[in-house]
Amino acid sequence: MAERRVELADARRMAGYTQEGLAEALHVERTTVQRWESGHSRPQPYLWPKLAELLDRTPAELRGLLGRVDRAQHAPAHDHADVQSHAHTGTLSQIAEQPTGPVDPRVIDTFIDLREALVAADSLLGPGNLVHSAAEQIANLSRLVSRADPATRGRLFEVGALYAEFCGWLADDLGKVEDGKAWSRRALEWAHSGGSADVTGYVLMRMSQQAQLVGDRAQASTLAYSAMRYDTSVKSVLVRASLHQQAAHACALDGDEGAALSNIDAAYDLSGRELDERDPYSLSVHCTPVYVTVQRAAVLGTLGDHLRALEEYDRVLADWPPDFHREKGLHLARRTLAAARAGVPDAAVESGTAALDIALGTRSRRTMRELAKSAAHMRTWGPVAGVEEFLEAVATKGEAEWVH
Repeated sequence: MAERRVELADARRMAGYTQEGLAEALHVERTTVQRWESGHSRPQPYLWPKLAELLDRTPAELRGLLGRVDRAQHAPAHDHADVQSHAHTGTLSQIAEQPTGPVDPRVIDTFIDLREALVAADSLLGPGNLVHSAAEQIANLSRLVSRADPATRGRLFEVGALYAEFCGWLADDLGKVEDGKAWSRRALEWAHSGGSADVTGYVLMRMSQQAQLVGDRAQASTLAYSAMRYDTSVKSVLVRASLHQQAAHACALDGDEGAALSNIDAAYDLSGRELDERDPYSLSVHCTPVYVTVQRAAVLGTLGDHLRALEEYDRVLADWPPDFHREKGLHLARRTLAAARAGVPDAAVESGTAALDIALGTRSRRTMRELAKSAAHMRTWGPVAGVEEFLEAVATKGEAEWVH
């Protein structure tokens, strides 16, 4: 188990920062700072100069703070470089291909760090260049399972489930729906094998989102309610928040407005609570109050209250976190649909154009599908300023960009 970097946390407090405040200053997630201080990971090197400045430490002093706990410092000489190269996928392949020998549990932290980096890159760059890297790590994890002791094997299954879930997310965004479902089924199988309520509940929640994406209302609701059965066993407040926000969608799909709004209120409350240190995988880091607000907007849209949905989108989209660029495009597209259904053409064209730009830049077919829904509604309006140009762009630009 990783040891906490107590002196790093003390330096942060002496500099006057909460974990959330330091994360905001560095443009990272608060769970990232939490993982640094709990000894589960280290800051990327490009962050060190800024971090030293914020903590009022020299570079040498910062190295000392970060070096107080080093997962590799007690590693045997032959694998010291392997454990240290936590961002190098080739190293993980080399470890996995070793024919014999036990699995060093510290290797799992290397997989966790790499997954975090891939998730961050996906949000900014889109899925096209990442799916092969993620799938490669699943193959590496599969090769390690047979060599691991029971405790390590359970964690390998948990991490493998999260990589498979991530591959499902990438496949969804590339428009490969059946591939996404296949990855999610594998994620659920591994999550059950690992035995973590947090991971299993999270994967079920994501499968509910997949079903909702393709319009399978019954499956979306069933999976969301299945995920909620883990609510009392889940340790992470953010995973609980994500379960409740998806339950809100399920209730809205089933026409239960009271239960939908109650669940989204619970999700909002959970998303704003202080994080504890019981989540080694940084699950649902996206489930912030801002994220829950756009989910509230989507729930209101499902319930047919499109004007209120538009108001909720407008509360948060202008200040959307830059780390979730691709997701901003998705929510702008959903705002476009809310504006279209509310009969507000100017708002629909404005956010639709912005969403289209992001979709093209990140190659997000998920966002394009949302824009297509808006376009279908807007075609009934007749000649309205800006609408025809927007409809033509949606009809031609997206598919033209992805023809191979």
